[in-house]
Amino acid sequence: MQGIAGKVRHLASGRFLRDVLKLALGTVLGRALSLAALPLVTRLYAPEDFAILAVYLSLVSLVSVMACFRLEVAIPLADDETDAANLLALALTALFVVSGIALLLTLTMPSPLAQLFGKPEIAPHLWLVPLGVALAGSYAAFQFWATRARRFGAIARTRVGQAVTGVTTILTLGWAGMAPLGLLLGNALNTGAGGVTLAFQAVRSDRRTLRSICPNRMRAALRKYYRYPLYSTPEALFNIAGIQVPVLLIAAYGGSEAGFLLLAMQIMTAPMTLLGASISQVYMSRAPEEFRQGRLAYFTFSIMRRLVIIGTGPLVAAALLSPILFPWIFGVEWARSGEIVAWLAPWMAFQFIASPVSMVMFVVGRQRGMLILTFSGAVVRIGAVILSMTLGISAVEMFAVSSAVFYALCCAVFVHASQAESLKRELE
Repeated sequence: MQGIAGKVRHLASGRFLRDVLKLALGTVLGRALSLAALPLVTRLYAPEDFAILAVYLSLVSLVSVMACFRLEVAIPLADDETDAANLLALALTALFVVSGIALLLTLTMPSPLAQLFGKPEIAPHLWLVPLGVALAGSYAAFQFWATRARRFGAIARTRVGQAVTGVTTILTLGWAGMAPLGLLLGNALNTGAGGVTLAFQAVRSDRRTLRSICPNRMRAALRKYYRYPLYSTPEALFNIAGIQVPVLLIAAYGGSEAGFLLLAMQIMTAPMTLLGASISQVYMSRAPEEFRQGRLAYFTFSIMRRLVIIGTGPLVAAALLSPILFPWIFGVEWARSGEIVAWLAPWMAFQFIASPVSMVMFVVGRQRGMLILTFSGAVVRIGAVILSMTLGISAVEMFAVSSAVFYALCCAVFVHASQAESLKRELE
């Protein structure tokens, strides 16, 4: 056992660490630019503009997470290059259809949709939702393709480019008085503009592999990987609904409270964006091989342990200092966001540990278990917000506490899944 653990530690400190650093460097630069611009952004846009942005981001997140039918997630885990290429084609086809439907709805009935979401002010800007979905979905698909090829340097460069494009758009249109359009369009570019670059690189470097795409192979790939659209799509939808539906409820009934919550979440997700997402992609590229070698439990636990060490300090510091620093950095009208940060700290800590290794459930074939877990999380978090509104207490605080409970449960489930599968393979 010590020998296997030693090998895993060696892997985690060698090539794994280099891959993480490549991704983290680009993510750090991109995220640092976005964070550095926030004090200017909060002075160009009001909390009410951020509340509209919160609704926009919630809608884009809810649609884009299922726009590719989660077939993009299977790309780095596919058995061979032919399967991976046809999964990419399937994902992009699904994205085209979903984005087209979203565009048709937002162009033909913007006012009824805006009323449904509780934010009539967003009606003139709803056309940006399908654009955001198309950008986010295409970037996700080509990012997973690049992850399979371990082109982590290319992914890192797109993250910097997206940040530059997004921040420039937000500031330029903000100075021109085009609020909240600049805020919405800038965030759309910040999350998906890099998909174009990754697509060109895929066509240039993988032309031979991409030629294997054809309708028959696409149908065969869909039959082979049907569990992803069948189980992972509703699972991902429940997962994102557990975050975004409460935000929509808070925006509809809490006025500017959603804007304060959004700023606090952007600050607190910085550690996850800086390292968590990078570790997740590298973990995904390595986990299938670790599973085949019977080392998945050791590999998963070693990553989670490193995440605890890395994330605890910054999150605790943010919780303690934010109520003091927010009014000074972002303006006195944003003091409420500093208070919210302290409530978010436990949630973000558990999510930072759980999210990067969540793909363990797909590696070991427990898509149904992941679906049940995320459905339960959505019920708990949405229910907590509705209950708080019924009782007349703060919905934001209830949202934070219920989310912390859910992600703590996720940590336990992911560890158990990796251990159970390793034990099963040893007994066989």
